[in-house]
Amino acid sequence: MQEMELNKGTMKKSIAAFDAILTSHISFLTSAYMKYAIATFAVILISHISHLTSAFAQDVHFSQFNETPQLINPGAAGSTNGMIRGIVNYKNQWSAMGNAFNTVAASVDMPLFDSKQNKAHMGAGLNFFSDKAGESKFGLTQVNLCLAGIVPVADNSTFSLGLSLGFAQHKANLNVLTWGSQYDGSGFNTAINSNETTPSNSFMYADIGAGMQYEYSNGKSTVDRSEQKRFAVGVSYFHLNRPEQKYFSVSDKLFGKLVVNVSGHFDKEGTNYSFIPSAIYYKQGPSSECMIGGALRYRIKKASRVTGFINESAMAFGLHYRVKDAIVPQFYFELSSLAIGVSYDITVSTYNQAAKYKGGPEISLKYGLKKPKNMGMSQRSAIKL
Repeated sequence: MQEMELNKGTMKKSIAAFDAILTSHISFLTSAYMKYAIATFAVILISHISHLTSAFAQDVHFSQFNETPQLINPGAAGSTNGMIRGIVNYKNQWSAMGNAFNTVAASVDMPLFDSKQNKAHMGAGLNFFSDKAGESKFGLTQVNLCLAGIVPVADNSTFSLGLSLGFAQHKANLNVLTWGSQYDGSGFNTAINSNETTPSNSFMYADIGAGMQYEYSNGKSTVDRSEQKRFAVGVSYFHLNRPEQKYFSVSDKLFGKLVVNVSGHFDKEGTNYSFIPSAIYYKQGPSSECMIGGALRYRIKKASRVTGFINESAMAFGLHYRVKDAIVPQFYFELSSLAIGVSYDITVSTYNQAAKYKGGPEISLKYGLKKPKNMGMSQRSAIKL
């Protein structure tokens, strides 16, 4: 997987724009409940972060990180303005190297017990991913269950705290590999006995993660339009139990992973345009990564405010920069409850000598089932882009 160094200056600039807004809404942290929740999470985080440099491996991740909410923060489970949300992701990375990384992911989540508006409720989610590369299809398959508590803490603000429990399997098909002893002078002959003893090529483990998220969402509705202002800040930590990794005769503990993400959606009042900024930072062992960018969204068709018969549609063009590694142009199209995202990683790091600008394509498909209008849900798109 990719290994990037953190550019601290860039990351500080990426969150500076949110600082003033966040400060005006942070008063909810003074409540006894929130102090307890955050203190508990902080103790767990600090107790594990000291182990970040004692193992190897880096997790799977997507350039369209906003389309993998549970993979970056269990606290985001059920944080949707619809009844249910389903997402499918696919990424092909570094095709120039041959037998490149192929990553597939899928997730579904929903709010629970939220029949009363502005009341505390829960969120639940299930996600899966499979990441494989090479002729042996060496890689990781994992399934995670996420549960989150979502609490309204002020007008238009919510705080959520979530946990994830996962089960993972590392596996490789070593029988398809060729060895030096099988070279017959003109090529590799698989009919020749390699005389290699193949050790166990599969192991499983349990995986635990936790995360918290603060979200502010406000907007105003008129007869012919709905305008929103929304931003979210999340912090999460994965591999709290530091599962053991067994590669042949080598055994070690998996790195813990820290993730910090910010995102927003700001409609320009009186127009069909919106600005959608976002940034994310990962830290896992000696590896780190920072992505920053945004998208410009254009509302093609407004949703009807009275009958609900007409649903909103929109498109967005975006650009993200993965610090010291790649530029990622993106395109999104929304039609009612369905959204598709397409992006391409253009490698600009020194690895480009091998990648030849072929970082890799990525596709996401998202469906959000809206709440009935009589439950208080407006008929604009249920998709959070």
